[in-house]
Amino acid sequence: MTIVGAGIIGVEYATFFAALGVEVTLVDMRGMLLEMVDQEVSEAFAYQIRQLGVTLRLGEEVARIEGADAGHPIVVMKSGKRFATDMILISAGRQGATAGLGLEKVGLTADARGRLTVNADYQTAVPHVYAAGDVLGPPGLASTAAEQGRHAACHAFGVPTTSVPQLLPYGIYAIPEISWVGAQERDLTTTGVPFETGVARYREIARGQILGDEDGMMKLIFHLETRKILGVWVLGTQATELVHIGQAVMALGGTLDYFVDTVFNYPTLAECYKVAALDAFNKLRSLGVDAVAAGQKA
Repeated sequence: MTIVGAGIIGVEYATFFAALGVEVTLVDMRGMLLEMVDQEVSEAFAYQIRQLGVTLRLGEEVARIEGADAGHPIVVMKSGKRFATDMILISAGRQGATAGLGLEKVGLTADARGRLTVNADYQTAVPHVYAAGDVLGPPGLASTAAEQGRHAACHAFGVPTTSVPQLLPYGIYAIPEISWVGAQERDLTTTGVPFETGVARYREIARGQILGDEDGMMKLIFHLETRKILGVWVLGTQATELVHIGQAVMALGGTLDYFVDTVFNYPTLAECYKVAALDAFNKLRSLGVDAVAAGQKA
């Protein structure tokens, strides 16, 4: 099977079929897999899916498909490369299903991909018309769409509500799973925010060993001065569940100290939080920072 498009849906289907023993080739014109994902996590994910049997052809663009009528399509790349495949799955983005809604009758116009623009309360350019979900574009998740719809409905009926879009969790249900909340290293570096990280490997955690997932990992990103948690990244089994602990701590303004001082059930994957936090504290000590004093000051 050849999958054209290595976005979230593309990598999910690629790993599903690879896990079932299908030889999968994943093609994408971008040079990096999952550009919205923290680079360290993306690279670790790419390694793991290669081990699963997925062939990555990044930085490549499909020019045409030949011989499809014969049942054995030949994929021809713009670079001149050619390879045979049995089946082709196109995963090149979603289109908002707005064409038949008659938006023009209420004074609205969707973009070329059927998407609408809204304000912070999900009102379109016509104030009494709201929009939520995939029709807005990214993040395009069921969980975020439900929250957008809730916020829009509350605003429409004058019900006070708040939303914290910067703390929306993201989940990629591939094999392995990827999940995150908050910032990634690349963006913090660009904006000049001083940060450090703490990393835990599933192989260090008893539950990870029990599950046989030795390649999973968790990364905590924290502010180097205040030690507030800026981002949580998880790759591996139950990543989309595990991320919610970090999400809650971030929402309450928690710092690295919380994870160092908290006891987690043994054996659980949640212990990754403590191991990652201890790894972070060791880095602070190497900088000559008194961990306890810094925590009290923050």
